[in-house]
Amino acid sequence: MRRFSLLYWLLCALVLPLGATVVPASLVGENMVLQQGMPVPVWGTAAPGETVTVSFAGQTVRTTADAQGAWRVALKKLSVDSTPHELTIAGTNTLTYKNVLVGEVWLCSGQSNMEMAVKSVRDAQEEIAAANYPMIRMFTVPSKAAATPQARCGGAWAVCSPATVPAFSAAGYFFARKLATDLKVPVGMIHSSVGGTPAEAWTSAATLRTLPYFVKPVADLEQRVREADLPPAEFARRRDEALQRHWGDIQSWWAQLNTMDPGIKGQFAAPATNTASWPTLTCPSHYGTPNVLGNFSGVIWLRKEVEIPQAWVGQALTLRLGAVDEVDDTFVNGVKIGHTGFDAPNFWKVKRVYAIPAAQVTSTRVVIAVQALNAFGEAGLYGPAEEMQLTREGDTQAVSLAGDWRYNQSLGVDIQTMPRAPLTALPGKSAADVSSLYNGMIAPLIPYAIRGALWYQGEANAGMPNLYRDLFPAMIRDWRQAWGQGDFFFDFVQLANFQARQTQPSEWASWADVREAQGQALRLPHTAMAVIIDIGDAQNIHPRNKQDVGLRLALPALAKVYHQPVAVYAGPMYRSMRVKNQTVRLRFANADGLLAKGGPPVGFVVAGTDKIFHVAQAKIERDTVVVWSDKVAHPVAVRYAWASNPVCNLFNAAGLPASPFRTDAWGLFDARSAAGEVMPVQ
Repeated sequence: MRRFSLLYWLLCALVLPLGATVVPASLVGENMVLQQGMPVPVWGTAAPGETVTVSFAGQTVRTTADAQGAWRVALKKLSVDSTPHELTIAGTNTLTYKNVLVGEVWLCSGQSNMEMAVKSVRDAQEEIAAANYPMIRMFTVPSKAAATPQARCGGAWAVCSPATVPAFSAAGYFFARKLATDLKVPVGMIHSSVGGTPAEAWTSAATLRTLPYFVKPVADLEQRVREADLPPAEFARRRDEALQRHWGDIQSWWAQLNTMDPGIKGQFAAPATNTASWPTLTCPSHYGTPNVLGNFSGVIWLRKEVEIPQAWVGQALTLRLGAVDEVDDTFVNGVKIGHTGFDAPNFWKVKRVYAIPAAQVTSTRVVIAVQALNAFGEAGLYGPAEEMQLTREGDTQAVSLAGDWRYNQSLGVDIQTMPRAPLTALPGKSAADVSSLYNGMIAPLIPYAIRGALWYQGEANAGMPNLYRDLFPAMIRDWRQAWGQGDFFFDFVQLANFQARQTQPSEWASWADVREAQGQALRLPHTAMAVIIDIGDAQNIHPRNKQDVGLRLALPALAKVYHQPVAVYAGPMYRSMRVKNQTVRLRFANADGLLAKGGPPVGFVVAGTDKIFHVAQAKIERDTVVVWSDKVAHPVAVRYAWASNPVCNLFNAAGLPASPFRTDAWGLFDARSAAGEVMPVQ
């Protein structure tokens, strides 16, 4: 803490006028939105003992900085006000922030589907052109992993316009747009998300210590914090020792990934493979740049075909790619010629330089293929352009590799579907570390007054549904306790349909288990869940329809927080079952106007005591669904949409889909659950 304080004051001395000591919290700035209807904290730092005065909308409050220089005041409850005001903070220096509104403030967080920007959504250009909503503002917290809770973060409030909205969180923006238009109030969104990150990274160490699974990871994190103070040589020595201990695990993990990668099975590196249907990406670039879809966690293949001089044929060459995010196997003419893995320090920054044996250069046509694994955030070839080239020793001529590359997101190999790489055992910190994003991207926001939080995450925990049942509600309670506002509204998105279409009646080890874990968080008070089982994309973990995501998050907020006349704000939710002879009658909440889109109800399966599920016939009777199968004489269990990408079609009259469910309490990953007939695909 002593070293952090010294650095903090040195930075303040650089960025503030001489003698100016008052520094407000990072969220305090021009264009901000303050929460109406509750006390509004304003806080920061100053010289110890300095008097600080905060003035806003006719209120003036004063306080004195404590011995550590911390100060905090609270404005009394404010009324909605779309008229711009100024907020002034005065001590030795005076700071004035203009264009401040009073309305509704929400935090939106999670992984890449929350991070996905408006520029990447369906009908992006039309949405951007129409985004004239000056009452909507968004504060985007820069990505930062930290080993200890931070007092500050970067970022600034942006007023919504066609110029600024392309970078807004799409789910957050469409939620805010619905609130702003329906309630006629200013809406401020605090956006804090990082692609590919697990829920434990967003949960405080104090809370994780209460969950047995995380006791050791938290202890490991604390050990790494202590190691960070070591001299560089000692730190490197310990890192090398840890790497050696875990090298076998890392190698096994990489080998397992390659057995799953369709790019390996499909021979994406082979020169004869037809890539004409692959989209193009201008390199150097990241997968997350505007010309492609959002961030990506998993495996992406990039290919480029070039012509070399005839004189180079049969000669040894050198391939330079610049940096690759994050780990790669690189092939030339179908043969692997290079690899940079987790063992390389700062592996995501290493400039790739690979030797191409003369035997591989058999013609003037050279096909380069890069299998890049990305654990979180953006993926792709960093460059720079001048370092992306083919060369021959002693030759001043170079063949540039900058420009258009073909790319292919390997289907079904998102790294979150398999055990996480054993990286957390290595010294250092990353956005996947326990508590790292809570420390760097949530702690600096507390205690800014908010109405509630939106959460769009789960993919990164897809391999740990049993654990997520405890972790997710623990994280919700953690945030609520930290803010000290009581049980503020927590509105979250259930996992969308993704990966190959369902082929078995009930898939084991599927995303359905995580969806169930998410739904169980509804047992906490003041929570809601947006079901999006109908708007996912089998081939893209980042579905582009974020308009309906924002709407489905907004509907329960309008109904339960703002008490608007929203007749139905959620899709059908399973409530109970009754067995009569060979049939099962299912009852639902939110069941007004039950309907099956596109034909009779599908997606239901039934099982007897043998736990073998069979495809069921189904019919809707008023607000219930009756299911049966001729193969199950005495049904005891029903499942619906129990697969990663299920075949299902149950909705209510509001057009909202039913949440996947099961009536049994049988263990997860029961292989017998997948037996029976193949599901009909519509």
